[in-house]
Amino acid sequence: MSQALRLTVIALACAASATAVRADSLAAETGGHASQYVDAVAAPVSDQSCTVLLSIVMAGTLKPVTDGFQLAIDRKVDVDHPASYTIGLSDDGRSTFTGGGLREVTAEFKNGVLAIPDMPKYLDVEFSFGPGSGGSALIHRQCFGPQTRLIYVVDNPDTGVKGGDWLWDKGGR
Repeated sequence: MSQALRLTVIALACAASATAVRADSLAAETGGHASQYVDAVAAPVSDQSCTVLLSIVMAGTLKPVTDGFQLAIDRKVDVDHPASYTIGLSDDGRSTFTGGGLREVTAEFKNGVLAIPDMPKYLDVEFSFGPGSGGSALIHRQCFGPQTRLIYVVDNPDTGVKGGDWLWDKGGR
């Protein structure tokens, strides 16, 4: 076997292993339904738009997180000319979000769901779970019907988020 072929076989084996690990991770986060979800920051942008129903949910149970966070979105993302965002802290300990078209939407959540009509191709999301615990993501639009669910799966918002996954729900579970 040639060296190039051997390296290709090894690379394919590593890719398959990484895919299996990712599937196992998604299965644990979503309660065993990994095939139902698409990574929202890596997916190609779909052509059609839809209404997005965004929820922050707990890993394993997908139970909505209804408080203890702040969320801001920028619906006018220009990937060729990225905006500069500033996330700060006010005197009362709440996060502040400025820059680009960024607007805090925390108060717009109803029963743990934020409706985003006419989802743009890209959505910048900035979030905070208290001082020192937050992050951001560039969401790529995926629509699986007139309404599509977007979830941010977190491990434990009470102790700070170590990381999470933004996922499109293909089946609306």
